[in-house]
Amino acid sequence: MLRTTGAVEVGIVAKEGESRARRIGAGARIGVILAVASFVNYMAWLGWDHEWDVEPDGSLSGPYQPWQVAGLVVGLGFLAGLAGRRGHPRIGTLSIAGVMWLSWSVNAAISDDSGLWAVGAAMLLPAVFLGVGLVAFLTSLSKSSRHGVRRAE
Repeated sequence: MLRTTGAVEVGIVAKEGESRARRIGAGARIGVILAVASFVNYMAWLGWDHEWDVEPDGSLSGPYQPWQVAGLVVGLGFLAGLAGRRGHPRIGTLSIAGVMWLSWSVNAAISDDSGLWAVGAAMLLPAVFLGVGLVAFLTSLSKSSRHGVRRAE
């Protein structure tokens, strides 16, 4: 059913007889699936690497290589696009970005003795939420413009 309020369209699509509790349950399941996928993505690309590299000048770099970060970002983009395309950009953004940020923060806190992990976590928080959110919402808009209707979460 599609409701309109004045000139503002409220995008609610529900099957006849589908209860609100059932829609909420479906949203929770989708959120859990995306959260698990985000955690697996993080562990596959970054979670396993704890070794710092010694450069020829004696300085340390790492622990991540550029290809690892690129792989992580591609995975996050894929998950965000999937969430947006399936009509769940908000749930997708919260679960994908939230788990990615939490995974990185816990991993960094465990392996950092200097306390600077908190600075990295503070910088990563808005970046990961904005990046994942932008992809999720843009893909949901592109889907709704083709079909004319957006699903509610």
